[in-house]
Amino acid sequence: MSLAIIPADVLGYIGDVFNAIWPVLAVGLGIMAVPMVIRAAKSAFAR
Repeated sequence: MSLAIIPADVLGYIGDVFNAIWPVLAVGLGIMAVPMVIRAAKSAFAR
């Protein structure tokens, strides 16, 4: 096993990690965005 860092391997590894994590990030961002969306809708309908 060599310790040489190959850019393609690094990109592939980052891609795998991102694929594993992005649903969690999407859910987290969705939960964070809900109050903002509700507030925006309320202010839009209040006019």
